[in-house]
Amino acid sequence: MNKLIRDRIKRVYVADAIYFVTAVTKNRQPLFKDPTNIALLRQTIREVKEIHPFEMRGYGFLLDHFHVQFYAEGETAVTKILHSIKRNFTLNYKRAHNISEPISLWQKRFWDHVIRDERDYLNHLNYIHYNPVKHGLVMKPEDYPHTSYHEYLKRGWYEIGWGHVEPEELKSFDFE
Repeated sequence: MNKLIRDRIKRVYVADAIYFVTAVTKNRQPLFKDPTNIALLRQTIREVKEIHPFEMRGYGFLLDHFHVQFYAEGETAVTKILHSIKRNFTLNYKRAHNISEPISLWQKRFWDHVIRDERDYLNHLNYIHYNPVKHGLVMKPEDYPHTSYHEYLKRGWYEIGWGHVEPEELKSFDFE
């Protein structure tokens, strides 16, 4: 029984579900400080969507990790999606940076959560959009270009001013 608890946890697969996922770079290296690597991650995600269909519902790309919220269509497993994103990003990164030797860019695991209801959906979406402020990258969510906040702002889900103070419902969230 000396196994770590995370080694004993089994993932829950739910068909036609919305997932919130966090993936972290190995040793928290700030890969995404470079905007070209964020562009490469975006392109990789678009490519993976063709292999393992899913609909992006929200995203946030920070310096050493990313959060995504997506709808996994049919029997598409969250593990297949994340494995494919991490593997293909690594291959694309090596190609873009002319690296031929093996490299490891990601922590082995990722954190996932099946969204249970509308409140859960909104809390996790808000978490994604507030995360750059929480990490001290900007003072206001609208100042950070690498989240889906701007799309939701256009749709009227947010008003300018949201996230200038930490939303009450997020004070207990800590996924990283």
